[in-house]
Amino acid sequence: MELHSLTPQQIAVTLLRFALGLNIFLHGLVRLGPNYGKFIDWTTGLFKNSPLPDFAVQAFAHTIPPLETTVGILVILGLFTLPALVVGTLVMIALMAGMCILQNWEIVGLQMTYILLYTALIFFISYNRFALDKVIFQK
Repeated sequence: MELHSLTPQQIAVTLLRFALGLNIFLHGLVRLGPNYGKFIDWTTGLFKNSPLPDFAVQAFAHTIPPLETTVGILVILGLFTLPALVVGTLVMIALMAGMCILQNWEIVGLQMTYILLYTALIFFISYNRFALDKVIFQK
């Protein structure tokens, strides 16, 4: 498939998908490695005075960087795009709920922007033509 054969909507979805995927991938990547423990400690500390149990916060904090890295790379590549977008949306909803519990409304607003981007890509999934999904799962 050549770029000139794509519609403006297909190009827009491809660019948005790539931008969001890269953002989420890098969110996860920089939190892995030597920063992994720091991220978990920071997240646990953030919720120390919340009603959420420490073990639940720690468990979720452990999953965030690998989830972000995996979802991000899948979204970039356009591979298993719909499931990756749904998982990404659900992760953002969980993160948003946590920030609502902390009453950090500024971060909640930012997270709602991510949720909007994810759901826009889900809504316009039919324009997702420049993707590995189309190469591997030809329909």
